[in-house]
Amino acid sequence: MIFQETDSKNLKDLLTVKYSQLNSLLEVTKAINDNVSSDVLFNIYKFIINEQLKVNKIALFTFDQTWKKALWMVDEDREFYIPVHSYFSKYSIATTLAEDERAMFGDFKYAIPVFHKAQPLALALLGDFHEEHHQTKDELIEYVQIITNIITVAIENKRLFKKEIEKKQFDNELDLASKVQGMLIPKKLPKNNMYEFAGLYLPYKGIGGDYYDVIHLNKDEFVFCIGDISGKGVAAALVMANLQAYLNATLGLNLQKEVLIKKLNQKIYSITNGENFISLFIAKYNIVTREIEYLNAGHIPPILINDEEVISLESGSTLLGIFEELPSINFGSIKVKPNTSLFCVTDGLTELENDEEEQFGTERFLQLIKENYKLSPEIFNKILFDNVSKYKGNMLFNDDVSVLTAKFY
Repeated sequence: MIFQETDSKNLKDLLTVKYSQLNSLLEVTKAINDNVSSDVLFNIYKFIINEQLKVNKIALFTFDQTWKKALWMVDEDREFYIPVHSYFSKYSIATTLAEDERAMFGDFKYAIPVFHKAQPLALALLGDFHEEHHQTKDELIEYVQIITNIITVAIENKRLFKKEIEKKQFDNELDLASKVQGMLIPKKLPKNNMYEFAGLYLPYKGIGGDYYDVIHLNKDEFVFCIGDISGKGVAAALVMANLQAYLNATLGLNLQKEVLIKKLNQKIYSITNGENFISLFIAKYNIVTREIEYLNAGHIPPILINDEEVISLESGSTLLGIFEELPSINFGSIKVKPNTSLFCVTDGLTELENDEEEQFGTERFLQLIKENYKLSPEIFNKILFDNVSKYKGNMLFNDDVSVLTAKFY
């Protein structure tokens, strides 16, 4: 009779424990469904382990590229280093730590890992359980394993969801930046019986740092340019946008050409602090005198060609934005004969690689010019694009590609 009463009491206590644990699982599930914050979930975890299971020593580490301390509850006043990264791979299941391991882990007794497939998500370290429990240690550890899995997986899902939202926002912003940048690159360039321009712009991954433009100063003169900002993506595009805005503003001031170039260099240097630079070819053409005055700031030399000669436009300076003050500035000048063509490109074209990692190169580009220079700028650019597309095959563009072609009649 005494045995039966004791057995009945133990069973009743065990059912009470199981009911409490089941209720805790339901509360955790409800909290997850209510989309509470990660901090709230960690506090629920701490309450269950500490208040329900009477474990006074708790540490929970989560993994997101690196191990991070998510929960820390110990009796000691001091903090101590736990080499989670070095030892995590040893534990594929909940483990009672050996004496030497307990010394390494700050006297924690149990290690409970959480994986998603082979990817580590978390590691819980626990001190000993209170002696007055109606379950075996294995049953308690199994329960902790379940709670730890549910909560850490829920937090990981929240992290991944947030990451996905951030990625979509970034993609949307990148798409918007690409559209805005597309507005900065001129869609239509001047074409008349005296001169004709055509452009080709192929940005790296939808947004890049190349720039070209034709800007009229008065009825007899206009400026044309092509530039390449070091780097790729949004940062390069922002520098490019600054260059375009500043160039348009300063051209309207009718500054001397040396002053203009110095101001451009100082502006780029102030934006990038010398960490990024710009190669730029900029020229002014006078319709009446048929003279081109130009400066080549570290850019691939444009090719001027007619029936009689091929000229490389090289006079200039160093790249813009490397030095606060340019060491030297040397302008070039050339008279343009009738039916002369001009070809300007960025190094994204010449450094484009094919399937065999061979670059398109300047020689191949020059040969294409010699074979097609008599064509209109627009037709030439189409032929160039077809050749480039065929050459690169399945390879992706590894940099922005820009072409500015002109013909002077």
